[in-house]
Amino acid sequence: MSLEFKFSCPLPHGIHARPASQISNLASRFLSGCTLVNLRNGLTANLKSVLSVIAADVRLNDECSVHVSGADETIACSVLQRFAAHELPGVDAPLQSAMRGLNPKDTFPENIPRSLRSAGGDICQGTPISRGIAEGDVVMFEGFVAPAEISNEVSAGPVLEEQRVGRALTAARERIHNMLARRTSVAEIGVLQAHLAILGDISLIDRVMEQIGRGCSAGQAIVEASQFFGETLRKSESHYLRERALDIQEICFKLLEEIYSVRQQSSVQLDRPSIVTGDNLPPQQLLALDRTWLKGLVLESAGTTSHTVILARSLGLPALVGVKELTHVMKAGERVLVDANRGFLVRNCTPAVEKFYKVQRETSRRRDARLASYGSKPAFTTDGHAIEVAANIASADELSTVFGNGADGIGLFRTEMLFLDRETAPSEQEQFEMYAQVARAAGDKPVIIRTLDIGGDKQVRCLDLPAEDNPFLGYRGVRVYPKHQSLIRDQLRAIVRASAYGRVQMMVPMISSIEEVRWIKKELLRVKEELLREHVAFNPALPLGAMLEVPSVAFILDQLSSELDFFSIGTNDLNQYFLAVDRGNPNVSPLADVTRPSFLRLLKHIVDEVHGWGKWIGLCGEMAGDPRYLPLLVGLGLDELSVAAPSIPLIKERISRLSAVECRKLLARALECHEVSDVAALLDSFS
Repeated sequence: MSLEFKFSCPLPHGIHARPASQISNLASRFLSGCTLVNLRNGLTANLKSVLSVIAADVRLNDECSVHVSGADETIACSVLQRFAAHELPGVDAPLQSAMRGLNPKDTFPENIPRSLRSAGGDICQGTPISRGIAEGDVVMFEGFVAPAEISNEVSAGPVLEEQRVGRALTAARERIHNMLARRTSVAEIGVLQAHLAILGDISLIDRVMEQIGRGCSAGQAIVEASQFFGETLRKSESHYLRERALDIQEICFKLLEEIYSVRQQSSVQLDRPSIVTGDNLPPQQLLALDRTWLKGLVLESAGTTSHTVILARSLGLPALVGVKELTHVMKAGERVLVDANRGFLVRNCTPAVEKFYKVQRETSRRRDARLASYGSKPAFTTDGHAIEVAANIASADELSTVFGNGADGIGLFRTEMLFLDRETAPSEQEQFEMYAQVARAAGDKPVIIRTLDIGGDKQVRCLDLPAEDNPFLGYRGVRVYPKHQSLIRDQLRAIVRASAYGRVQMMVPMISSIEEVRWIKKELLRVKEELLREHVAFNPALPLGAMLEVPSVAFILDQLSSELDFFSIGTNDLNQYFLAVDRGNPNVSPLADVTRPSFLRLLKHIVDEVHGWGKWIGLCGEMAGDPRYLPLLVGLGLDELSVAAPSIPLIKERISRLSAVECRKLLARALECHEVSDVAALLDSFS
């Protein structure tokens, strides 16, 4: 007997590669068989197979039935049903963010300024999918070319050919894991995780092994599987799913690269400012290009929702798609200009065209310079109140951007990114080297390193945490530590050792009780005693703080202040827990407004209480990086705001316009408001 539930697909682009990979990962945790039926078209999918789920062609509002049968069917059905109801609607948030502001109709020819129309040059229409202006020499991507020996290859026998596939799968996974370890962008990580899921997909592997059983070589079997699944997706009525065929093709060619020890054109080294062009460009090919010289992207066939397009926007890379006859009229090495603000490509640029864009660049340069001047100095309000503006980071790769934008320190180092998508946890030494690198780069600026924050929406394979009905209220953050003491001890040792190289501070997530703080302090003391015996240098006065994200801590701040040195408010989770709102559930997510008067009163209570005990307090949630909320945050009297690095100059510039006294008055009025709309009206009139 099986269990069943139904749901309606909430995703504008249907269940494509990234949501399918999440569903597959979830279903694969269970022994039970998990099957989806698309009630619109009758197609059936194995939920443990990404390709099978994609091929079911589930579109927006399609009714689906899920059947679960097996030893753990009760918990499996419950977890999958919760995912469909509460988490699936928010899966495309990175995509919507990446595509925000895109208006394909806002293009040629209406957007050609009159002065540019008469300037000459050959203008080719396209659709802008990532804004910006870029100039460089054309570098053509000519697509995949299968190794010549495949067509005449003779199978060495099923066992040997299966071994070749197994080695290729292992090597390709390792390459993607290595790429993931260097990525911090949500969009980049999402695409690579989807590729990793496809690479391990049971339907893909079964298809390859089936072809080997019929006498094909490993290479021939992979080519056939690529053609089979690619054609399946290209037949879909959904343009979004048709664009996923390129991902399948790329994964299969990555396997061929490993088997035949060849590399595609992606390995070409760009050695000058370049505009990469072609019919299409697979996402991993894009990520492999040298961004020092990669200035723009122009594609003929790519749609506006391909993974390559999403990555281009994430990278801030000016890009056009849909440029007709591109591969026939463009020549490798020719100089071109991409105007992805207006939607066209300019070839054979005349002096008048160059002059027009020289003025455009100068205007942009002056704007950026004005903001940069604020980033390079401390943030003071008009009446002299100082606020630190620090950066949130997830790896040392971000340091040049962070301090180039004027960060006053690192307000949040998300260490969990070191643990994600790995079969084994990073060693103490690997972590120490990373933390010490950040500490040295920061010099005399503070670096707040948050200990491992996993669970909820962040799963770590090396810990194999159990599936939960309600993970955001479950086994996450500091609650995981006691059962994984060896792993946490390694991290504590790495952070304490790194404290010898800069102003390192340690912060613990998901604190909800004094017992958790005392447990951490006891473990920290043991680590310090070990390092003393080993004659390892560290700062014995290493500050210890807590993330304030569980509402109950607002009422034990007197106790926490006697044990801890500092605090940082995580508004994302604090708001979600305080208002009992699942931010990923579209039915209630509008309630999670950080300007709700009750939430502002909570923030005011926390900041006043912490300051009353003489402690430092910052804020590192999304609220900190939104200029609309700055008057309220300044009014709260926070010591620090921690934001994404690119936002730092703008936040500092906005702070310099505000009066702390007037902001406090504004906050007092907001606290007396009854509705969110009243607070919004106050902010509008204030600005």
